[in-house]
Amino acid sequence: MVRTLQVVQHLRPGGLEKLVLNLVRFASSNHCVYVASLEETTTSAISAWPELAAFRNQLIFLNKPSGIHLHTAYQLRRLVNKLKITTVHSHHLGPLLYSRLALLGLSTTHIHTEHDSWHLEEPKQQTLTRWLLKSKHVELVADAPTIAKDLYQRLGRPADHIINNGIDCHFYCIGDQADARHDLALPQKQILLGCAGRLVSEKGIDTMLLALSSLPEHYHLVIAGDGEQLSSLKQLACRLQLEHRIHWLGYCKNMRSFYRAIDVFCMPSRHEGLPLALLEAQACGKPIVASNIGAIPDVAHPENSVLISPNDPVQLANALDHVLTHKVNETKTAHFIQHVADVRTMTAAYEALAK
Repeated sequence: MVRTLQVVQHLRPGGLEKLVLNLVRFASSNHCVYVASLEETTTSAISAWPELAAFRNQLIFLNKPSGIHLHTAYQLRRLVNKLKITTVHSHHLGPLLYSRLALLGLSTTHIHTEHDSWHLEEPKQQTLTRWLLKSKHVELVADAPTIAKDLYQRLGRPADHIINNGIDCHFYCIGDQADARHDLALPQKQILLGCAGRLVSEKGIDTMLLALSSLPEHYHLVIAGDGEQLSSLKQLACRLQLEHRIHWLGYCKNMRSFYRAIDVFCMPSRHEGLPLALLEAQACGKPIVASNIGAIPDVAHPENSVLISPNDPVQLANALDHVLTHKVNETKTAHFIQHVADVRTMTAAYEALAK
């Protein structure tokens, strides 16, 4: 039995965190998978993300205080020994640091996945990541070809493996738009533009609001997600007199209905890796308008997507207008994602590395 411990910074709703849960959900019968979250407690995490409750017995929360906390590495090492872990799989810099410290002197296999490269623009993060990945005991995985290229340029180390992020293409699939709009109490007769993700600066939702202000009145925006910028974004919508054209869903439990309800999915991000929402929307047959950054070009359907520069509301508005006036082959878009980014393929690739 292979026993893997996924190590993440926290378990709040997000692409990386959903991916890790999928590695638990789709694990094969000879793989036992646990998740260690450096931050938070079981109660606070499940309260913020109810979906975690189904995995309660496989989740461990270390409740790390802010800042560097060496005792957390000791807690992680004890966990590795107690659970008889054979493979540790870390995600991003904090989990990489604590995993390296916890595994000193142990023969446990260590896999580390980098989900984006933009954080390495910060010199301290780049230096620390470069140092931690010097070890020959770490198998470095990039989650897309573009990320692998960026990692080599910034770290001077090639990725050992490229494993595309994956989603459940059996679940995220083409469905009835009218039913989906009814499920989410969204208007039936308007053009619906969709954005999904944490409401933080790097997601560029403010650019989307500025673009919406120049589009026709029957174009409405549906936003699925919550975050620190919610209040400021609502204030911007008010200043732009867009309140009646924006539907704030907050944390959305039914993302499949969200994707099916909209006419086009928009991702005006300033920074990205390989976003799962982009995969999910396309698996549901939707055309894409997204920033030409990170690994987005690796997974955007070449015929049913338009890639733009970040921070350009005029270009964004023009791209949305273009997409909405061209017929989209939904089936072709969905089949494309099934081919390049299915969760079963991803899980099998990671399990092949585990020992």
